[in-house]
Amino acid sequence: MISYQNFIDGSGGLVYLATSVQAVPSVRVVSFGVDPHDESTWYIYSMDPASPKTVELAQNENVAIVTAVDLKSGMRINSNHVTMRPSNKQWSDVQNIFAADSGFIRAHHPESERLYELHFSSLVLETYKPSERRIIEF
Repeated sequence: MISYQNFIDGSGGLVYLATSVQAVPSVRVVSFGVDPHDESTWYIYSMDPASPKTVELAQNENVAIVTAVDLKSGMRINSNHVTMRPSNKQWSDVQNIFAADSGFIRAHHPESERLYELHFSSLVLETYKPSERRIIEF
């Protein structure tokens, strides 16, 4: 069986984040990192605290996610049992989570961006093989 960490690694650190405000859906690609002490918590950064994404998230903490798909195996993580809210942590608290992601480091300026936390009650690990589907409850 493929481990949760293999799915995280296979995502390339990218997740599609879906929100909806006033019945208007929106999907964005964002970088994420998993809390090493609590696998039910992921961190993401907003590019700009004044962006439409940030404004939308302030109106509705209920989101859905699917990670980038590994095209060879179909590995992906998805969930609609997740909430998102601003984090009280600072960049220095989560810096090590993103340290190995050179694309994130080049594209972001975390010291001036807003950090969010995704909190999962469950998520689904899937591949192209339906028999490998696995639900993780937290």
